[in-house]
Amino acid sequence: MKKELNSLKEIKKENPFRVPDGYMEGLTSQIMSQLPEKSIKEARQVSLSERIRPWLYMAGMFAGLGLFFNVIVGTDKSDGGAISDPLLVKNEISAETLDALRAIENEEYLEYIETQYTDYLLAEEWIDLD
Repeated sequence: MKKELNSLKEIKKENPFRVPDGYMEGLTSQIMSQLPEKSIKEARQVSLSERIRPWLYMAGMFAGLGLFFNVIVGTDKSDGGAISDPLLVKNEISAETLDALRAIENEEYLEYIETQYTDYLLAEEWIDLD
């Protein structure tokens, strides 16, 4: 058992992997000679129709989607071509209501300006007192 431990210690000191003499000198030429010859392919000419084809496909797809949604949503042309959609809501506000809303907005704006001005005047008075 003790003899085995001694031999393990001796093995750890030395690198067990070695390259044969002269192996690296001819390695590159040897590998290159074993590789098959690579044939150079010439570039293929792309025709105009092959360049335009994806764009035509995309345009056709969008046209098809437009027709599809037109059929799904549909239009009611029974009243002389006007489009009526049940999802659209028409809000009618009378002129008096609009005038009242504008008056309220004007009053709120004037109140805001007045508070800003009074705050400014109060701030000036405090500065003058200091």
